[in-house]
Amino acid sequence: MVTSVSSKIYYLYMGAGSTLLNEALCSAAAGSTSTLIGHPLDCVKVRLQTRPGLTTLGCASQMLRTEGLGVFARGIGPPLTNAVLLNTIMFVAFAEAQKSLPDTTLGSLMAGAFAGVTQAMLTTPMDWLKIQAQLRGGSSMALLGQVVRSRAGWLTLFSGHTMNLLREASFTAVYLGLYARARTAIAPDGHPGLALVAAASASTGALAWLVCYPFDVVKSVQQAQPLGKSTPLSSIGGAARDVWARGGVRGFYRGATASTFRAVLVTCSRLVAYEQAKAALGGA
Repeated sequence: MVTSVSSKIYYLYMGAGSTLLNEALCSAAAGSTSTLIGHPLDCVKVRLQTRPGLTTLGCASQMLRTEGLGVFARGIGPPLTNAVLLNTIMFVAFAEAQKSLPDTTLGSLMAGAFAGVTQAMLTTPMDWLKIQAQLRGGSSMALLGQVVRSRAGWLTLFSGHTMNLLREASFTAVYLGLYARARTAIAPDGHPGLALVAAASASTGALAWLVCYPFDVVKSVQQAQPLGKSTPLSSIGGAARDVWARGGVRGFYRGATASTFRAVLVTCSRLVAYEQAKAALGGA
């Protein structure tokens, strides 16, 4: 079963077979690289979404000046630890869904949405831990301990889950769905060059973030609420009204510059790292 899953991911990326060890190493390299590159900008994005009043550069400068360089690594544990697992779930779910859906743009978008929904059960608690660590400090294990001891218990980890479902579904529909169609059009033989892979994935990744960003803003406001305290901002309606009050339509795109730039870096670096790791391991 594990070998089958590993092979499906490789076929989706490269169109050839792979050993389990090589696949695991390449996936780890791709997931870790993209997370390490994108996380500092994610920290800035969360601050902008939950603490308005600054530009992207101004927010980053304030964070560095008042909290030091380490602030840009806060909350990196959950996304880094789970990078490989999430990539596996996303791409395998996408490949399996494509088999049951029409070979059309709509079918590809639906397969992407399914892949996003599949991984949301993991990304919601991961995002909660990440955002709490970014805003308040502390390790992921310490935060988990606080959750266990709190009155709300494990349900706290799923704050903002509905918005995260919508975010993941819309993002992955555009990112993977449109990428798959673009890749087929660019390279009908299934072997696009590295530059084309980077360009296509960067373009669909940037567009995907712009589409899903309002959901991400509302989710971040919900997940930024202190542990054990139910506030009006904990609900979807309350969080959305707060975002609107702080900036109208523009409020739902606060921090989009940093986030879109991060999306381009992550989507490109993921495949570049995968390709480079495969070449280093002597893969075809």
